[in-house]
Amino acid sequence: MFSMFEKAIEKLYKVNMGLKEEECVLLLTDDEKDYLVELMEEFIEVGKTLTSRLKSFVYPSLKGHGKEPPEEVWALAFGEAAVEKLKEKGLLSKVLHKEDYSPEEVIGLLKEHAEDVPQVAVVFAHYSTTHTFFRKVLTEAFGCRYASMPLFEPDMFEGPMDVDWQEVARLSTDVADILSEAEWAHVVAEGTDLEFELRDRKGIADTGLFHQKGQYGNLPAGEAFIAPIEGSAYGRLTITYGPDRPLHRPISLKFKDGAVEELEGFEPYRYYLEGVFKQHDSARLMAEFGVGTNPKAKRPDNVLEAEKILGTVHIALGDNHTFGGTNRVPFHTDYVVFEPQVIVGGKGWQKRLLEKGKLRT
Repeated sequence: MFSMFEKAIEKLYKVNMGLKEEECVLLLTDDEKDYLVELMEEFIEVGKTLTSRLKSFVYPSLKGHGKEPPEEVWALAFGEAAVEKLKEKGLLSKVLHKEDYSPEEVIGLLKEHAEDVPQVAVVFAHYSTTHTFFRKVLTEAFGCRYASMPLFEPDMFEGPMDVDWQEVARLSTDVADILSEAEWAHVVAEGTDLEFELRDRKGIADTGLFHQKGQYGNLPAGEAFIAPIEGSAYGRLTITYGPDRPLHRPISLKFKDGAVEELEGFEPYRYYLEGVFKQHDSARLMAEFGVGTNPKAKRPDNVLEAEKILGTVHIALGDNHTFGGTNRVPFHTDYVVFEPQVIVGGKGWQKRLLEKGKLRT
């Protein structure tokens, strides 16, 4: 029996993913939240009415964003034989733990031995897979269309998922083009004054429409993002929300040479970040600059939706090697800046992209 989300899930398959009857679909989530496990059953039931080629798996929570999914997920996506070849070469463990390895060698082995690789992946694990090598291989090497939905909650079907996707796509693409042209950016908001370089990096539009081979992004979608030049960020970022809750007190992150040099503010999340930095020093690096473009995104306390709010920007720390950067670390988390002023520019030009939270394309 279908639930109240039947039509919304069907729309996701048809409108967002452009699913065709003959295509293979991979459905993944983790067991972090009971409602995600229940939602898997609904995705399976609706999916069966649209395609006969459906793979699904619920894996143990990885307790952190940006970590590679476990071996079982790789086997489901690429086949047991391909994964065994990676293990024979000692490569799978290195990939899963983000140790030093040759991406070209891994991709070469997978291309040679993979079987029945999905054309469409819908991944609503609580912890994000967006910036993982797993996603990168599926989309870039095999052309899979990939929707990543970390922190997803079912009520989002009635908010930021219920939107004019063509308009979101147009606005996201326009902003991504501006970011691609820019050589630098300056973000100012209450408690925030941060500058960084963007030259020769490509802006990416998260449109919510994944119809062409290799397209990927979030659902709910609605942003344009870019990997700033490593080592270029200077200034201060003040955050008032963690990934899934408002902070009791603001935390300020002081950047120098592209990385968080100092944390200020007495709030438990500060000590969580300090623990991450002690374990992975390169998690300090600024990884991403993004601009929200979804007019129906409203919630500030869930970063999946918050970073899509029209007129906001977000700054991420950690891994960015899958979308144009060079930092590889098992951590990636975004922090939203509300009502910012943003100026971008290059040689001989500059543009006020946002003014007090109003987007000016």
